[in-house]
Amino acid sequence: MTRPRSATHPILDLFAGPGGWEEGLRRLGHRALGIDSDALACATAEAAGHERLLADVSALEPSGFPGTVGLIASPPCQAFSRAGKGLGRQDEPRVVACARELGEGRDRRARHRARCADERSLLTVEPLRWAVALRPRWLAMEQVPAVAELWVVFAEVLGAHGYRCAVGQLSAERYGVPQVRKRAFLIGSLDGPVELPAATHRSFDPRRHEPREDERHLPRWRSMAEALGRRREPARLRRGSARPGRSLEDPADAVVAASRDWRIEPLPEWARRRPATTLLGDPRVTAPGSWPRCGRRAAIVRGRPVRVSVEQAGVLQGFRHDYPWQGSRSQRFAQIGNAVPPPVAALVLSAAMRPTLDRGGERGD
Repeated sequence: MTRPRSATHPILDLFAGPGGWEEGLRRLGHRALGIDSDALACATAEAAGHERLLADVSALEPSGFPGTVGLIASPPCQAFSRAGKGLGRQDEPRVVACARELGEGRDRRARHRARCADERSLLTVEPLRWAVALRPRWLAMEQVPAVAELWVVFAEVLGAHGYRCAVGQLSAERYGVPQVRKRAFLIGSLDGPVELPAATHRSFDPRRHEPREDERHLPRWRSMAEALGRRREPARLRRGSARPGRSLEDPADAVVAASRDWRIEPLPEWARRRPATTLLGDPRVTAPGSWPRCGRRAAIVRGRPVRVSVEQAGVLQGFRHDYPWQGSRSQRFAQIGNAVPPPVAALVLSAAMRPTLDRGGERGD
């Protein structure tokens, strides 16, 4: 499945996964070569028409990819995610030290990796290593909010190499995605100052009943029910049922995965009144204020979660409903939970690319 790099793609996507960044890039009329070590995620991306190189980003030499104009990266978040053990937070001093050394041309990754509580923590420096080596005209990075402080350090290191950077946290519902997913972003350019994209929708706050004054001109966020209710997909009922399949005409209905069968179940009230909570690679969309079962953490349930199909989870993450997810059901949910929502990706990439394009071309030379 490993393929040689195509010379026609001057944009690289590191830790590319199933193609969230590239779906956003496609909306802008561009393509990228994605690199990832997950064979099933690569299969999903290729089925969707994206190019993939099956490889370990940390084992590759950036010098093998000359002429790169844009660099995109979403390093694995498990070491820093609240859904995991969070050992990455213990490793932050080593990640920072390694990042500063890479900025100075010293590669001591092996030494730092051996001393990390979670060896995946050091994957966070890979986008910086590639950026310093390749000097793309623009770059964009994404990670869980806990990495925001590291992005600030990376922006400082990149600034010493001529990049103008912007760092911040974006919430997906403010960009048309029916989900309150928050992520930290870093964008940078060699061709001029950059700013993270302005919101296209209002922010969601359960304590606020009126829109903020500065958001009155924006359309309202999309609720989970709205996103799923716009579908007209026939749903199969339980085996042996004499009732015919029905369409999801009502926003209060959702298709629920139940073993090998499908059944119709009303959405709880919270799903009608707000965007979905953050998808975590699980068929359950948890109720507000609830935690899913993760590792040794006991489940805390304060409201009924909603079980969704793979296709519905993709829609809640901002993908088209017919996106060709590959692998087992659990593997497909994991890919969705790890992906960047395409609507957010498109706006972030547009902001990162703008100075280069304003200079008159893809390279901006």
